[in-house]
Amino acid sequence: MNPFVHLSKVVAGHDMTIGAAFRAKHFEERAFDGLMDPVVMLDHFHMTGPTFSPHPHAGISAVTYMFEDAVGAHVNYDSLGNHGPIRPGALHWFAAGRGAVHTEQPEGENQHVHALQIFVNLPASKKFDAPYAVHAEPHEIPEFRATGVRVRVVTGSSNGVTAPHTTQLPEPFTLLDGFLWPSSGFDHALPRGWSAMVYAVSGGLRVGVDDDVRQLEEGEAVGVSLDASAAQGAISLHLSADDDSHFVVLSGPALKEPIAKHGPFVMNTPEQLEGRIRAYQRGELGQLVMPPVGQTQKSW
Repeated sequence: MNPFVHLSKVVAGHDMTIGAAFRAKHFEERAFDGLMDPVVMLDHFHMTGPTFSPHPHAGISAVTYMFEDAVGAHVNYDSLGNHGPIRPGALHWFAAGRGAVHTEQPEGENQHVHALQIFVNLPASKKFDAPYAVHAEPHEIPEFRATGVRVRVVTGSSNGVTAPHTTQLPEPFTLLDGFLWPSSGFDHALPRGWSAMVYAVSGGLRVGVDDDVRQLEEGEAVGVSLDASAAQGAISLHLSADDDSHFVVLSGPALKEPIAKHGPFVMNTPEQLEGRIRAYQRGELGQLVMPPVGQTQKSW
């Protein structure tokens, strides 16, 4: 047993519904004993119609990743003047910094958004940076392939494959969207000082570090970390499955900073949190103007 490696218990997603058009498996950082850091929230969701009104974010990156089997686009609007579709297989990374307003919604008939919404914490040094967005179309996301394995490297790096837009993110972060065929396996290096969340989107999945293994069923996740004080530079996460499996890996450097959060705001102290809420109420996080149907603002 490596004393510098930590695995959480297996955590089942909390079933959540909002109205008739939104359902999700919901995960929060407190369920993983700090091993989800820097991720503070994950929703694996299905949406078939507009659900959320325009709302603010501050202190985090609000990340939307569309799975390839989604139908139609998830349309983004934000107070930075961006407006455009998030298509199946695309990534939209909204680095909110000191605060901005956005909304995302399916538009049109027979739309079925199948996606991840991820709140990635920003370090204290960047919580008051100017907000900005990074967008990657499906064809801009590289893949790693091996026998029985296909992994989309949405951000970050794995097995020698690097997503080119990673350098635009506020902090290093790896997001992998992977598929295993029966009796196959995949190894991913987790660097020293990083944490990872591994989630079984569909099918079962084994997650192992050396001889320590967790068995995940569909809708379950586990957190893993390697201490910054470890002598080794990285550990290998070994993912394997007996049947078809769809998984995601979310990983980044653990911030290990205090968290004060309220809905879409994540700061370090209650005073900062109150300050951002009041800034939003005063209109300082910008205004979201929805364009008339058929017109567009700045697109990707």
